[in-house]
This record gives sequence, C-alpha cells and structure tokens, in this order.
Amino acid sequence: MRLYIALVLSFFCFIHLDAQNFKGKITDTNGEPLYGSTVYIKGVNQGLVCNETGSYQTTIPNGEYEVEYKCLGFKPEVQIIKISTDKVTTLDIVLYETPFNLKEITVSNQEDPAHPIMRKAIEKAPLYAASVKEYTAEAYIKVNAELLKVSSLIDKMAKREEGVKLSDFKELLFTQESFNEIRFTAPNKYEQTVKAFSSSIPDNIDSKDVMGILSTSLYNPKIGSYISPLHPQAFSYYKFRYEGFIEENGLTINKIKIEPKLKDPSLFEGYIYIADYTWHIYSAELRSNPYGAKQAYTISFQELAPNVYLPITYLIASDIDIFGIKATMNYYTSLTYSNIKTNESVISGTKSKKEKRTFEIARQDSLYIVKSDSLASKRDTAYWNNVRTIPLGEREIKTLIKRDSIQQHLDSAREKHRNPKLTFSNIMNGGQIGSDSSKVKIKFNGLLEGSIYEYNFVDGLWMGQSFRLTSNIGKHNKLELTPYIYYALSRKRLIGGGNINFTYAPLRLGNLTISIGSTSEDFNPLGIHRFNNFSNSLIRGKNYNYFYQKDFISATNSIDISNGLSVSVGLEIDRRHGLSNNTDYTWGKKSKITPNIYPDDRFDKTAFNLGIEYTPYAYYSIKDGAKKYEKYASPTFYINYEQAFSGWQTNNAQYQKLSGGIKQNIKLSEFSNFNYQLEGGHFLGERNKIHFVDYQHFNTSNVTVNLKSPFVSFMLLDNYVASTNRYWVRTNFNYESKYILIKRLPFLQGKMFTESLHLKNLYTADMKYSEMGYSLNFTKLLNVGVFASFKKTKYQDFGIRVLFDLDNIKKTINR
Repeated sequence: MRLYIALVLSFFCFIHLDAQNFKGKITDTNGEPLYGSTVYIKGVNQGLVCNETGSYQTTIPNGEYEVEYKCLGFKPEVQIIKISTDKVTTLDIVLYETPFNLKEITVSNQEDPAHPIMRKAIEKAPLYAASVKEYTAEAYIKVNAELLKVSSLIDKMAKREEGVKLSDFKELLFTQESFNEIRFTAPNKYEQTVKAFSSSIPDNIDSKDVMGILSTSLYNPKIGSYISPLHPQAFSYYKFRYEGFIEENGLTINKIKIEPKLKDPSLFEGYIYIADYTWHIYSAELRSNPYGAKQAYTISFQELAPNVYLPITYLIASDIDIFGIKATMNYYTSLTYSNIKTNESVISGTKSKKEKRTFEIARQDSLYIVKSDSLASKRDTAYWNNVRTIPLGEREIKTLIKRDSIQQHLDSAREKHRNPKLTFSNIMNGGQIGSDSSKVKIKFNGLLEGSIYEYNFVDGLWMGQSFRLTSNIGKHNKLELTPYIYYALSRKRLIGGGNINFTYAPLRLGNLTISIGSTSEDFNPLGIHRFNNFSNSLIRGKNYNYFYQKDFISATNSIDISNGLSVSVGLEIDRRHGLSNNTDYTWGKKSKITPNIYPDDRFDKTAFNLGIEYTPYAYYSIKDGAKKYEKYASPTFYINYEQAFSGWQTNNAQYQKLSGGIKQNIKLSEFSNFNYQLEGGHFLGERNKIHFVDYQHFNTSNVTVNLKSPFVSFMLLDNYVASTNRYWVRTNFNYESKYILIKRLPFLQGKMFTESLHLKNLYTADMKYSEMGYSLNFTKLLNVGVFASFKKTKYQDFGIRVLFDLDNIKKTINR
C-alpha cells in the first residue's frame, strides 16, 4: 500500500509541479497543434521545439524579451513578453497559414530558378560551416521510442539468447531525457557534459549512454553517411525545383524542393529554405530512407552573430520496419547558445596562416567526448522542471515511473537464462575461455566446425583441431599463439604446427611472426582455395590443386621506420619433397582424378627476403597507444627482393627474384571509386636451380563457385598455366560504383549492393592474357559476376562466377 501511494505521489509530482516561468502552446486557426513548430527567445539565444501537442516550456531570467514563433508554411509571430519571479507567463499562439508566392522570373536556357539560388548557397556553405571558432550551448534532448510489432521468429531468437521476449516491451513509450552543456571547438570537436539524465529504456541506465546532438551541419558536404544538399557536387546527386518565396522580417525566404536523382539511402528529399542575398539556410524539412527506416528531419536555424547561422532546434521522427520489428522513435533537441566566438579570418575572407600538414587523424571518439556530472542521474523533480523545455506526456511519465520494475524484469529473466557452465553446444560449435578483456583468452573451433578441416586425394581426410591463445603483454603488446594438429587419414601422417605472433611498438606497428610446421602445401598457394579443391574432389572427383610435403621454420619481422614507410625482413628454411595420391574416394567420377605432380622430387630451400613499402600521404589514428592507418591519399609503392641460397640441404633452390609495383584506391565520388595495381618482376641470373614450386605463381580461381575475390583474382585462368621462372607484368583495374548498369533501374536503386567493372592483364614470356568482367557486390565478401578472357587479343573463354571471399570473411569475423 505504501508503495502504491508513493507511485501515485510521484505521478502527480511529474504532472503538476511547474518550475518553468514561461510556457504555452502553438496551434493553427483550427486549433490543431503545430508539431515541430519553434520558439526563439532573443536575448538568451534559446530555441524551443514543440511536441505533438504543440506545447513548449522553459525557464529564463527576469526581464523583457522578444519572442519569435515560427512554423514552416505559416506566418511567423513576434511577441514581447515580461518575465517575473512571482508568476508563470503563459502565451498560447495561433499562427496563420501563408502560401509561398511565385516570382515572375524570366527563365533562360530552361534553367529552374532554384539553380542559381542553390549555386550561391553551395558557394557560401564553406564560410558558414567555418564561421564559428567555438561556442558553449545548453541542450535539452528528449528521445522517445515505442515498439509496435515483433515477429514470432525474432521473439523466439531473443528468448533463446537473452531469456526474455521483445514483445514483453510492446506498447510502452520508452523515454530518455537529458540536460547537457555542449562545448564546441572548431573545426569538429564537441564535449558534452551531462548535467541531468533520466531514462526508462532498459539497460540505458548510465548517463554516459546519453543521446548526443548532431555533430555535423548541413553546411558540410556530408551529414554522417548522408550527402548534404549543399555538397560541392550537389547537382550531381539532386534535382532542385523552385516553389516560391515568403517575406519575413525583411528577408526573402526561398522554398527549394530537393529531389534525389537516384533512390539512394544516402540522399535526402524534402525542402530547404534559403534566404536571398545572404544565401544561408533558414530551415530545412528533409526525409531519408535508410535501410529499414523512414526518417523526417525538421531543423531551424537562427542568426546568432554576424554571418553565424546555427541550428536552434532539431526534430527527427523515425519509423522503423526491419527484420520483423516495427517501431517509432522521436528525437527532440532545444539549444541555448552563449560565448560564441567567431572565426574572423573566415568571415572577412582574409587568408589565415597555412597550417603544417599532419597525418594524424583524430578518432571520432576523441572528437565527441561525453562526460557526466556525478549528480546527473540523481536530479530531483524541481531540477528537471527548471531545465525541461518539452513537456512530458502521460505515457512517458508512466514508463519513467515503472523503469525500475522494467529493468528488474529484464535482469531477472537474464539471470534465470544464463548458464555459466561449459555446454554441449560449446563443445560442438566451439567457444572461448576468458572474456575479451581478460589478460589471457583461448578460442577453439569445436568438434563440429574444426574436427574435419580438409579433404584431398593426397592426404585424404584431415581430422583434428586448431586453437588460438591470446595474451596481453604489458599495456600495448600482444602475443598470439595459433597451434594446429590434424591427422591425414589416407596418408596416415600427423599434420601440425603453429604460428607465434608478437605485436610490439604499437606506434610503429611492429610485428614478429615465427612459424613452424609439417604439412602438405599447394604448389600455387595463391591459386584456387583449398576448400574449393576439398568440395570438388569429394563431390565431383575433380582435383584442381597439387601438393607437396613441407617441413619448415620461418621468421618474419615488419615495422614502420617512418610514417607510411615500412620494412619487412624474413628467413625461411624448408625441407620439401613430392607426394603421390593416396586415395581415390569421391562421390563423382574417378576418371576425372589427375595424379599429383613431381611425386618423387626433393627440392629444399633456404631463403631470405626483404620488402619495402612506402605511401607518401598515409593518414593514421591512434587509440589506446596503438597506431592504425585510416586512409591513403597517394599511391603506395613497394619493392621485394628474395634470394634462395646455400647447398647444405638436398637439391637446394638457388635464385634471385626482384619485384615491385604501385597500387592505389581513388575515391571518384560519393558513389564510386577506382583502384588499380601495376606490378612487375624478374628472376635474376641463372634459372636452372629454380624448382616449379618457387616459380612466380598468380592469384587464379577458375571455378564457378569459388572462395576468392573478383577484384584481385583471375577468374578464368587455370591454377598453374601462367606460372613463370622468367619475368612478368600484372595489372588490375577495378571501377566500383553504386550505379553502373542494372542498379539504375528504379526498382533496384538503393538496394544493398554495388556494381563493378574489372580489367586484369598478365604478360609473361609465354603468355599475353587479358580478362574483363562485371560483378554485383553484396559487400566485398559476396559477389556474382560474368567474365570473358582473351589471349593475344583473341577471345578465349566466358564464365559466370559466384564468389565468397573466404579470407576476408575470416578477417571480418576475427576483428
């Protein structure tokens, strides 16, 4: 009973205790609330956004203020108000609809009147984007979200993983609200200090999980992943149409309709309102359709200093419908600015001192820093009523009151569901001992995934297991051991070994790898993936790969000696000999099986290698004391030298091989990029002690369904046909775009794949080969393409390829 009374009292505290001294409601002439309308209080530089009932509220110091009420499509209203401590000033406003007028404009060359307006706005955008050096702002942010529908499949998955159904949270209007101090420093650094925080969203109990403000501007070329209507190449992405003007406080405001030329999720549609002569943004009503969501943005701008136009309110309404989940979310922000310092050199147009080039890029988590006041989650009702600028609705209040019981229900369900013991599923599917933050952790593949690793006609079936043990040494260094042990059933031999990988000097990307093992190795390790050989040998009786026995030990060390310049050195000692097929088991035709090559040969090797790679403009970031290259703004040049020497083994290989090349990825537009690689090499001196295994082999994958990438692999070239012990020149050219051919069809625009054109060439002493292709790329991990090959300019072959880039898939999973 006492708990019930406490809840009721809390409810009335939320509703009836008013500390705001200025509030009201904005409606149209029919009494309908104007959702998203704005209030600007001159003198305190404060913007307010109205909720779905048209309500606003705030607390401001005593005094007289000029207040402007605005809503797009309505005539603005300006009122003078007086605020005193002994009473609440309530002002309800009715706004009158005002149509936009069309100017009588002489149209030349059939150009829409919007075009010169937008060209001037685009020209001015860099000035307005850089006009502020720093500012401080108070931001009240409120987010509410409601789960409307959950499919039974998603519900079952959530129950299995978390022990609770998502449908348990349907039709609850979850709310997060915060009051923050924002400090901005040009060009793009934000520091958000959370002064007050409250949330009814499950697991959203830490004030550092607060929603932030939009940390970019429509004046910038991009807003997150979206292309701004004021992008320097905006006319390549958008169509603009003039829809009239209104006169407002001495300004002529032009209404420009924005239409994307393509239905791409990174493009906006809607309206942008541009002022004559200054060409600044007055306001914007934009919509976007990212995958599984529809978002509507309403942003109001205000001149807060000469040539400084900043957003004072944001309203973002989202409808989400993806993977069987339907939900809505609304985001409101009201901003109050102070301590605005302008960038006078930008505003005046004078040239500032040229800054010294730096290759370090600030990470996003260092550009937007969130701090929290120790009392943020403990603020009382009186504090909230003093800072809240958007009234809470009854449903929002209800979930805020019930938030503790909602969280307890979730925690209780998870606790009952959690099973810390090693399960049968772990044994079969693999798992990890130790958490990601542990000093030592061990990963294993499990019996189902890892016990059967490979099948080929030389070894038969591989059965065994591999492991990965990782240990953090000190603050920045890491040691990783990856042992493996398998038994080749047909060859009746153990196959095993492992790698020891030590990363050190994290600011110089030091990496030492020591490998040791005894295994069967492909003569062309760059060719058809061994899993392709596994499946084709077993199912069709077709073996693409040939193998030899390799007992080896090697060591390689690489390190940056300066930014963009890395050096690697390595030493390898191999005992190698040929092998024969030991089984002919297949589900296909045994007549397709081909014998292994060089079955009786011995061809040992002792060799060292030296590699140098240099990118003049290599940009990097630093996180936790470790360097990571983020982008390259110039070509990368590389050169490698390898020499096999000594005669202390049996039939030692002896050769010198020199190779080098250049590669680069060039961004052509927001939708397309071009990458290329040119490489050449030559075996120097005598060639009579170069065994076939040491020839220069190439990345080939002439299999219909294969595990390579169309960007680097020859799709129609057999595994060993191009291998050479003389010289070679190889080139790759790839053009990738969201829109080349079929994606220009309206019903395919905006879908989650890209298109690519490929041209690859290979010239050796014995071959002049070219290959052209077109592929659809569902990320670069899954591709479908058609390819044609030519030898000496004559048509040779055609093929369709379905590609799963297995090596990149593994890298993605292990990140």
